[in-house]
Amino acid sequence: MFLPAGFKGRNWAQGLGSDLNKDLPVISSCFDAHSRSRLLQKNASWPLVAESVRKARTPSQANLLQRATPMDFSNFMVDGILVKVDRASMLSSLEVRSPLLDYRMIEFAFGKVPSRLKATPTEKKILLKRLCSRLLPPEFDLQRKQGFSIPMNVWLKGGPFRTLFDDVLRDPQCSFDAQTINKLMRDQDKGHFNGERLFGLVMFELWRREYDISF
Repeated sequence: MFLPAGFKGRNWAQGLGSDLNKDLPVISSCFDAHSRSRLLQKNASWPLVAESVRKARTPSQANLLQRATPMDFSNFMVDGILVKVDRASMLSSLEVRSPLLDYRMIEFAFGKVPSRLKATPTEKKILLKRLCSRLLPPEFDLQRKQGFSIPMNVWLKGGPFRTLFDDVLRDPQCSFDAQTINKLMRDQDKGHFNGERLFGLVMFELWRREYDISF
């Protein structure tokens, strides 16, 4: 892959080589196998088996969307979205409920709703939007929602966050290859936006140090 890490559309381009009849394209990973091998040159014995683990856990349904949905449900939602919502709400002393995650709704969505009413290449949440249109006024915006991501790439231009990243990732005891880290940081400064990748590496390294983990 000649496109650099962080280049918009890189993962989509890689996904074109997937066998969509039995696999799921990896379009949201921060580091592919080649990138990980460069990062982990100092620890060549570490297993680079993420693709194998993902493939083994991929459901066997023939329909691509039916395979992707349970993977997203059991990984991204459980380890990502729901964790963030829970932490943010608890910080504000709020108790959040997710009515669309009621087990009866999940069983209905997984077992009875056909793919054509879930999503197409140009539209998502088709059935939900149709039902909402019966109750909401026509001027209500049913288009794609806007997320609330932190301005990581802005923070990395300087200040305490940049200092933290430099201190952690450029420490001689860091688990990752120094040349690869330096390139990611240089590319970040050039506007290639590796903020999410660098954040993940910093969190991993701080976790490893906190629990005194060696490999």
